[in-house]
This record gives sequence, structure tokens and C-alpha cells, in this order.
Amino acid sequence: EFLSPSKPTGMKLELFVFDVFPFTERMAVLEVDRKDEFSPLKNAPGTGVDDPDTSKKDIINQHVKFVEKAGGKVVPGDGDQLIFEISPLISYAGEGLERLNGKTIKTPAVIETLADLNKFE
Repeated sequence: EFLSPSKPTGMKLELFVFDVFPFTERMAVLEVDRKDEFSPLKNAPGTGVDDPDTSKKDIINQHVKFVEKAGGKVVPGDGDQLIFEISPLISYAGEGLERLNGKTIKTPAVIETLADLNKFE
């Protein structure tokens, strides 16, 4: 039997990062470039804002920038879509990618091991 309550029957429990500040002895704040360090994921797929698709795109774009900064290039393979990822075990912030200097990576591609850095032309 379906019931429609006449008043709310639940409550939303939610905290924000700043709610814990009064409980800390020491606190530090880092100012970072938002597009490089933050990609919220809070909406359903397909909404186009703060959803899995935009988060995936942001990660891919960041990893492409890492390769370009190292002197390499990332290009789409058979399709127009770039599918590319670098494992954080290989490079967390673009470091250690010097071997990609002058190399072209055709997507889809994933760099998961140090050996993967040598497989591109």
C-alpha cells in the first residue's frame, strides 16, 4: 500500500569541509588552480555539469597537458574522442614523463607501467 506522508518523515544529514574547522588545533589552506585540482562529481551521468563525463574529461585533459609539458603529443586514434590516462603510480603531477619527449601517443591509451612509457613512437 502506497502512503503519502503529510509532513517530512526524514532528515538530510550533511556536512561541509568548513564545519570541522572549529574542532582543529591547526589548519592550513592551499590555493591551487581549480581546473587542475578540482573536478566535482555530484550529478547523474549525462547532465553535463559536475557529472562522471565532465570529471573523466577533466582527468584526460590534465594528463594530455602532462604529456605536452614533457614534450610529447596526444592525438585521437581511430575516433575523434580522446581516451587517455596516466596511472598515478607512474606520474602524479606530470613528473617522470621525460621519455615521452618527441613521442606521439594515439588514443585510446593508458600508461600503467614504466614500460608503457617506451611503447610510443
